[in-house]
Amino acid sequence: MENTVLGQRINQSLHEIYLGRFGIKVFLLEASDGSLILVDTGLPDSGQKIIKYINSIGKSVTDIKYILITHTHIDHIGSAAELKKMSNAMLGVNEKGIKFMDGTAGIQFPQTKNIKDIKTKLMLMVMKVLAPVMKPKFVKPDMVLKEGVFPQQMHLNAKIVETPGHTPDSVSIYLPDSKTIIVGDTLFGKGDKLVLPQIYDDYISLLSSVKKIRDLNPDLICVSHGKNHHFSDIDV
Repeated sequence: MENTVLGQRINQSLHEIYLGRFGIKVFLLEASDGSLILVDTGLPDSGQKIIKYINSIGKSVTDIKYILITHTHIDHIGSAAELKKMSNAMLGVNEKGIKFMDGTAGIQFPQTKNIKDIKTKLMLMVMKVLAPVMKPKFVKPDMVLKEGVFPQQMHLNAKIVETPGHTPDSVSIYLPDSKTIIVGDTLFGKGDKLVLPQIYDDYISLLSSVKKIRDLNPDLICVSHGKNHHFSDIDV
């Protein structure tokens, strides 16, 4: 099973890569010039799994020109330093996540105060204890992700959409050509529907961000945990 490459092409410019632990997925975008844009990096020590998938589609780690972070929880930034070093890619994060990306504020832990499910709360408490043991490497970002279209030099028709709520620094990536949006943890796939995350910093902001996603009328919503769905499957 160790030799199995887990991932799939979603459309012409988008792939998802399954990392296993905690059901984490990251996403890979293919730009028109053949370069790659990696969205999130999983937990620490996920780099080799990501590289293995990249190699399986005939690319290499040095084809990654940009690494974009949807938010700075450890399961999204854990391998950012490793992959940035190997690829020499530009690393982008929302302004409110810089202090967690470069380590100035330490690790950003998920909020547990709103969680009703005891198993989820216990799991997060365990992760909080284990996080320092995982030894995440902090790294200084090169660019700030804020509302607006990708610059031309990224060679991809895409837009950053600020979607705070799960965390203050949460962003989504909208691909208008395929009407697809990558939302990080702003929504979760649960069975045959999309649901709000149990973990959030601000509920009102979260609802506002989900409305923002709805208003784009995407054909597909890609989530970091669970199955991707059509926007009509949002159960909010």
